[in-house]
Amino acid sequence: MAATEFALNDALAVQRWSTSLAVEAEKKQYFTKFMGTGEDAMIKIQKELTKQAGESITVAMRMKLTGDGVEGDDPIEGTSAVKAMTFYNDKVIINQRRTAAASKGAMSEQRVPYDMRKEARDAIATWWAEDYDEQTIMYLSGARGVDTSFHTPVGYTGRAGNSFNAPDTSHIVYAGAATAKTDLDSADVVDLTLIDRLVAKIETMDPQIMPFMIDGERRYVFLMHIYAAFDLRKSVSDGDWADIQKRQGAGSLLFKNALGEHNGIILHKHRNVIRYSDYGAGADVTACRNLLLGAQAGLIAWGGNGTGVGRYKWVEKLQDADNRLEVYAGAIFGVKGAYFNSQWLGRIAVDSYCDDPNS
Repeated sequence: MAATEFALNDALAVQRWSTSLAVEAEKKQYFTKFMGTGEDAMIKIQKELTKQAGESITVAMRMKLTGDGVEGDDPIEGTSAVKAMTFYNDKVIINQRRTAAASKGAMSEQRVPYDMRKEARDAIATWWAEDYDEQTIMYLSGARGVDTSFHTPVGYTGRAGNSFNAPDTSHIVYAGAATAKTDLDSADVVDLTLIDRLVAKIETMDPQIMPFMIDGERRYVFLMHIYAAFDLRKSVSDGDWADIQKRQGAGSLLFKNALGEHNGIILHKHRNVIRYSDYGAGADVTACRNLLLGAQAGLIAWGGNGTGVGRYKWVEKLQDADNRLEVYAGAIFGVKGAYFNSQWLGRIAVDSYCDDPNS
């Protein structure tokens, strides 16, 4: 009796696993809920290079017109009321990034009841989810930090030709009484007063940080390190904290896994928020770079891999006389914190004291 079989390296099997990898990686990725192709997405997705050749995408920003106008029948031609439009641009460069998983060999596989293809898929999906999150937070923060759990080494300065851009003076705030990196100490922690200060800043700054609109209301996201979130929780009463947790917008992904909301700011925490160890007068104070985030704070661009499905190229090979399975997965992409006219766009760095409460 004849039976249909799809062999290890069959093209259809490769399509299935590359698509499956994309699905699993996105499920595990923290920043997925903040990504979108619309103008109000926190991380704006640029898909142009998935359909055409190229290594970069240039994004333009038009500034507001300034100055006075004319009144009544006063002539306008040749006056200062005729204004030139000003445009700035930023560029996202893409490049290929790859990882791989391999089995030891047929005898090692014989000892355990595992499907090595599935195990490789799951392991690679976790790696990609973590890597995308780490790349995103580094570019949004403009720094690598000192966390040794990242895939990239301490001292990493970016990839694909996209540089880290430190915040300009208009887009950085220090917690507590601190006014600079060198005078931050253990009293300068995240609290509700800091959140209220941020609200006052973003509502008056120009260029404005564009909000997310939820049910006709303006919202922003404040992303803090887990240790900073502990300080925030410790600084308020149980009743106030319960009130913060009640104010959540149903149905919006911006509220998914949020701690709550205060004064129009949706509160989030994540372990990957960039940490430092060289703040304070003695350059020995631990700190973190929390982020106040609005629309178009970051950009991500993907290129095509020639597979026709998903964003990933999936390749399986049997090595050592077909004894050992090796699985390779790669994607062409670039990430960037939005940066126009030498200024951050869509976000503010909020540096605070940050230390392990269990230490």
